[in-house]
Amino acid sequence: MKLIELAANQRSFKTIRFNPTGLTLIVGDSSHDRKDGSSNGVGKTLALKLVHHCLGATLDSKLKTAIPEWVFSLEFSINGTDHLIERSADGKKLALDERTIQPKKLLEWLNASGVFRLDQELPGLSFRSLITRFGRRSLKDCVDPIVTSRETDFDGLLRSLYLLGAECQLVADKKSHKNRIDELKRNLKSWSTDHVLRDMFRAGNQPKVRADWLDKEIPRLKADLARFRVAEDYRAVELESGELTSELREIEKQLAVLKFQIDGIDKALANQPDIGANELLELYAGLQNVFKPEMLAHFEAVEEFHKSLSSNRKARLEADKIRFDSRMRGLESEHKRVGAKRDQLLATLQGKKALDEYAALAQQLVRYEGEREKLGEFLDLVHKLKEQERTIKERMIEDDRKAADYADTTPLQAASCYFSELAEQLYPKTPAGILLEANDGNNQLRYNLSVNIEGDESDGINAARVVCFDWELLLNGANHNCGFLWHDNRLFAHMDPKPRGAWFAHVMATAAQNSKQYVASLNTENYEAMKEYLVDAEWDQLRSSVSVTLRGDRPENKLLGVQFGK
Repeated sequence: MKLIELAANQRSFKTIRFNPTGLTLIVGDSSHDRKDGSSNGVGKTLALKLVHHCLGATLDSKLKTAIPEWVFSLEFSINGTDHLIERSADGKKLALDERTIQPKKLLEWLNASGVFRLDQELPGLSFRSLITRFGRRSLKDCVDPIVTSRETDFDGLLRSLYLLGAECQLVADKKSHKNRIDELKRNLKSWSTDHVLRDMFRAGNQPKVRADWLDKEIPRLKADLARFRVAEDYRAVELESGELTSELREIEKQLAVLKFQIDGIDKALANQPDIGANELLELYAGLQNVFKPEMLAHFEAVEEFHKSLSSNRKARLEADKIRFDSRMRGLESEHKRVGAKRDQLLATLQGKKALDEYAALAQQLVRYEGEREKLGEFLDLVHKLKEQERTIKERMIEDDRKAADYADTTPLQAASCYFSELAEQLYPKTPAGILLEANDGNNQLRYNLSVNIEGDESDGINAARVVCFDWELLLNGANHNCGFLWHDNRLFAHMDPKPRGAWFAHVMATAAQNSKQYVASLNTENYEAMKEYLVDAEWDQLRSSVSVTLRGDRPENKLLGVQFGK
């Protein structure tokens, strides 16, 4: 795939015509006198974004808002066949080779276009996911050679290794295995929301112990239900017998009172009069010295009166006792009658239970059976998932061994050597290389892939790391038919002029020879600062590679020809 032309349906747009091979340079100039403008915001990075826009990237919100009806067009070739994609800034118009096409269909066409050989067995490979490495459009794309923006570490590793021509199936398998293990754990965890298991775990019970107990308890409940005899009037009989029991308790209280009273009478009858005849006579004899004789002359009358009192008291007590005995016999008879009636009612309930008790027992059995079924499903799932987890871990261990063996063969040795040669031209006598090591950690990454230039903590050297790696993919990569590489000015902004000049000298010497396109954007300062580090022929070649110069002095000299943004 090679770029031919980037244009728009507005005359103010600065059309960019790409050189068929070799270097195409986009220069952002502040102004002729360097006082009236800036090279920032003139459209250097925007040009790359517009290429991605035409190649099916997500719509740019700023473009969509500011110039929705502008239509941008990208002419390019794939295997010698020219194609044209036209797309409006708001995405409402999209055409491939002058035929309207839906965005999804365009992406499908690009995937099948042959620019990349997409292995359907590997996840996450598409035209859009791979083309970013041949045109890093955002700042975050330019930080790490392996992982671009919006990529996971796994995606960056897989796509980079794929374009390097390294083994990738083990890479995909490890993620698949790790995801499957995580899914198994999530499946087990999701059971914690089940109310049966949640209550059980909250109570500190173990599923297996609980299941074993239920295996014993459920048969016992079934046996109890089988022996259950239901009396449908159980509650009515139980209520009536309760009333009779209350009546018996009341009779027993009355009997106790009567018995107490009769016992009192018996004790009273057993007692002798307080003063007998002899004692009374002695008393009178003693009083003769105090009272007149005529006052004591009636002793016999007093004695007679005393006898009459004692006799009357005894008769009254005997009468009371007879009356109490009669009432007591009546109560005893009533007690016997009520007791017999109650016993007869209770006898009808012998060995029987109430219907609601039966229902409660049946409901308990249903609950236990439901709980046992749930526990059975959970325990079966645990066993199955644990078995699957063991199998997957065994495969992962085997894959760890294969990955270690593969890494030991140094499959990226050639790529590392070429990368080191490139870095050597920019930073002589500086160690550099590409290293692949097996990763057997509990993660999704099968390998640790590192692209190194000693001192890459420096922004300039780090940018060189990205630039050299991309060039490696363009010239010596695999699984692609991409014939262009685009580097934005942000990758050169922190490079010193000397390594930057060395880089462009190398590109101009090799790109055309390999029939590749190299598109770069530079501001004037970075462009002109290289002059003293290039021979005259190289400088002339660099100048002749300039396709368009964008200036910030006036809106009409910018890429769009109008003021864009703030």
